[in-house]
Amino acid sequence: MNISVGFLMVIIALALACGAAVGWAFAASRGRAGVDAARAEADSARAAAQASREQLLVAQGQQARLEDDFERLAEKSQEESALLAALSPIAHQLGQVDRYVRSLDAKNAEQFARIGQQLANDAKTTVQLASTTQSLASAMRNSSARGAWGEVQLRRVVEAAGMLAHMDFDEQKASAGFVDSGSASGAGNAVSGAPSKGRPDMLIHLPGGGQIPIDSKVPMGAYLEAMEISPSDLERAKERAGHLTDHAKAVRSHVNTLVKRNYPGDFANSPQLTVMFLPSEALLSQALDSDPGLLEYALGQGVIPTSPASLLALLRSVAAVWRSESASAEAAEIVAVGRELVDRLSVFVDHLAKLGKSLQGSVKAYNSAMASLESRVLVSYRKFDSLGEKAKALQAPPQISSEAAQIREATAPEL
Repeated sequence: MNISVGFLMVIIALALACGAAVGWAFAASRGRAGVDAARAEADSARAAAQASREQLLVAQGQQARLEDDFERLAEKSQEESALLAALSPIAHQLGQVDRYVRSLDAKNAEQFARIGQQLANDAKTTVQLASTTQSLASAMRNSSARGAWGEVQLRRVVEAAGMLAHMDFDEQKASAGFVDSGSASGAGNAVSGAPSKGRPDMLIHLPGGGQIPIDSKVPMGAYLEAMEISPSDLERAKERAGHLTDHAKAVRSHVNTLVKRNYPGDFANSPQLTVMFLPSEALLSQALDSDPGLLEYALGQGVIPTSPASLLALLRSVAAVWRSESASAEAAEIVAVGRELVDRLSVFVDHLAKLGKSLQGSVKAYNSAMASLESRVLVSYRKFDSLGEKAKALQAPPQISSEAAQIREATAPEL
């Protein structure tokens, strides 16, 4: 394309030169009169040739620039081709990454859908749990329901300790002369400190006929009110502390009630203490935190506040005492059987000695009889032969060896 433009410019320049020559020839033939016109035309032709020459130079400059641009484009194309060749593995890897990302996005979308479904189920469960919790909280505000729950927890702890009903403990057993606490006489006994003849929730039997009364108490009204306030809620911190203080007062009030009932007075061999069972660890710990002197006060009054863990430890100790008592009883029984065996063995030896003496007398009597037979009886028996009458043959008595005839004497040191 650049060569055609240059060739065209050369043709144009030659045409212009030819035109100028033709004009000059025409002017010369016209004479002097047309010299000026010819000169003017020649000047015009020269101007046109100069313009053509300038245009040719411009066209050559443009051709040079176009060639430079073409070379640069060719070099750039080669560089881009090399770059594309170098980037081809990266492009392949990017394609794999793209496919992996698309697969990962699909999996994430599926997982997000599952998570959304799980969150919906969790929200539903949370609503149900909130409803159940509300129902449970309402039930725990009922004193009868709380009492039943406390008794169930108490029985579970006792069973976990390995104790057996009616052997190691009794439930709701009234002592002799039980008087209803609601009667006038019952109130008088409680105030005077005399035996209340009450009905504890459980009696733990001890070796030697002792008993430990256990009463289950569930003070949860103020505790539930306090738990409804978050510990991080600083604005209601004072209100929460007030509810916990009321909870500690309620526990102390139950201690005073058990002191007035005086359960240990109903049992002669009681260790003079009453166990107050709280069916939750938090009930006891929160009360002791709010009233640090509560435990010392209760112990001083003969009341032991316990939670499931501490009561289990106490009952395991009682069970260990029972096992020790059972082992001692078995050892005493073995000693008694041994003594009886010694006594009976002594009697048996006496009888055996008498039997030996009797056997010895029998052997002497047998020997005497044999001597009498041979020296006295058989002499008369032989006279029948002299009379001519054959006597019936006699069977010889059995012989007794010397070893059998001799009674063995005892040589053991015990005899």
